[in-house]
Amino acid sequence: MGTILLATDGSEYARAAARQAIDLAEDRGATLHVICVVDQRRFDDPALSSAELATIYAEDHASVCVREVTGMAEARDVRVQGDTRHGIPPEVILEYADEIDADLILIGEHGEHDEHFSGVGRKVLKESNREVRVIEAGI
Repeated sequence: MGTILLATDGSEYARAAARQAIDLAEDRGATLHVICVVDQRRFDDPALSSAELATIYAEDHASVCVREVTGMAEARDVRVQGDTRHGIPPEVILEYADEIDADLILIGEHGEHDEHFSGVGRKVLKESNREVRVIEAGI
């Protein structure tokens, strides 16, 4: 048993990480938690403004990303839970890992956020006291 956290954004790298996370969860009999973070620095909470449509699109995209991975996991009979949240991606990923007491965090090497591996992945690696794996797209 155990708990695996996958941070996804729908990118090619995140899909590679999703495949590995599902394989690991299946092999370990672990629960897979999937999170997609809507970056609050780019997309604020919807309000009456010209940015409202972009924020709604970002939230919809996050939901689609989580549903895609949860569907893949459910097809393999892996226990899975998904969530979307607003915030600064590395901070939210680390907070969520603490909430669920993740044994392992997987994240794609690059992603849809302005901060790619040099930002999100590096910060999660540096600041987490948990096992973190940064997955390349070719794996």
